[in-house]
Amino acid sequence: MQTMRKLLWLFAPHSAATTAMAILFALAPAGSASAYAFKNLHSFCKGQTCGDGADPWGSLLIDQSGSLYGTTIAGGKYQAGLVFKLIPNGDGTYKEYVLHNFCARANCADGQGPFAGLIMDIDGNLYGTTQNGGKHGSGVVFKLTHKMAGWSLSVIHSFCSGSSCAGGSYPRTGLTYSGQASGAPWNEFSPLFGTTQYGGTNGQGVAYKLAADGGLWDYEVIHSFKAVAGADTALPSLPLVDSSGNILGLTASGGKFGYGVLYKLAAGSWKETTLHNFCDPAIGCADGASGYGQLAMDAAGNLFGTTWYSDCGQHSCDFGIVFERTAGGTYSVIDHICGGIGCPEGEFPLGLIIDASGNLFGTTEEGGTDDAGTAFQLSYDSGQQQWIETTLYKFCSEEPDCTDGKTPEGPPILDSAGNLFGTTSGGGAGANGAVFELTP
Repeated sequence: MQTMRKLLWLFAPHSAATTAMAILFALAPAGSASAYAFKNLHSFCKGQTCGDGADPWGSLLIDQSGSLYGTTIAGGKYQAGLVFKLIPNGDGTYKEYVLHNFCARANCADGQGPFAGLIMDIDGNLYGTTQNGGKHGSGVVFKLTHKMAGWSLSVIHSFCSGSSCAGGSYPRTGLTYSGQASGAPWNEFSPLFGTTQYGGTNGQGVAYKLAADGGLWDYEVIHSFKAVAGADTALPSLPLVDSSGNILGLTASGGKFGYGVLYKLAAGSWKETTLHNFCDPAIGCADGASGYGQLAMDAAGNLFGTTWYSDCGQHSCDFGIVFERTAGGTYSVIDHICGGIGCPEGEFPLGLIIDASGNLFGTTEEGGTDDAGTAFQLSYDSGQQQWIETTLYKFCSEEPDCTDGKTPEGPPILDSAGNLFGTTSGGGAGANGAVFELTP
């Protein structure tokens, strides 16, 4: 079983030598939870040098034509990760195109190791982050512009050097903006937001704002996470921006009990409010510990999210819950992901997406078949007045080689027809990850 050491490793900066290896909240029609068909759309590392990429960690992005965009943290021409596009051929298959190989510039000035997914603006340009590389080696925010001759990368911001710099360093998460949850592309003038794992005035990471100013970009640290007793501490996930411009997010550690918080940064002032302190599983609590993954919000303003740990008591599990915090401020656990010995329903949930009917979808990193992760759905049953969990797929079902993929590292996305798309960081025909589709 996993320990907290694994969670801390996930957020540690990695160089190309040590690395072995969009977000789109689409409001789509609900699909049946009973029978989802699985399809492997692409397996990474088909050649000896992994020129098509290896180990995708971020969620996917989908455009109006149905093309999929994503990143890998390794592989590519320089073995430092890449940005890819999968274009549907019209017969159910997809063709991959590499849009950018990282470390193409001296000293990896263009970035290295993109762990997060991408966003797209109204003109079809792509934006994302890398955890390493850049001017100071601590990561970048980049823009990919589609030109006649192909895609051209420009660095919008290079994060400062080292884990203690005030401006923030090593961004593990991507970018977010107001309206993203509706599936709308970025309008090119509202602010972009993100978080880093390290740096800031307390060395525990920051929340930052990027504002486009003509051809320039203004970078501002709007919150430094704290490491003092009772504070938010660090290891922040990608935040969500609500309709009022407030930032809502999770941390995996810190807070009153040391296991993270659900927080809010008020629009404009960026004053922090702790909405919930996650508990210490060692003392027998059941409301979740170590908040992790992206949040989802329904039309009524109710928030949904996941934690990696919990002391479930009679549920006999310790590896993840789904929670709801209502618009009125009431917190409750709506599902214990790990439902029994061996965790057949999965363990370590990776955040959520929500459809127009209020159904929640997510993936787990482990559990299920061969401990390779699952995809699940949560639907509210008004008759029983409770949330019902359905396991949609158990990865590594195509044993012994896991050609269907294993170990998702981010939640799936939904298209307008209710099909789910996602990535796994391992498995697939090349054993270095896959892009999959689950069809109701």
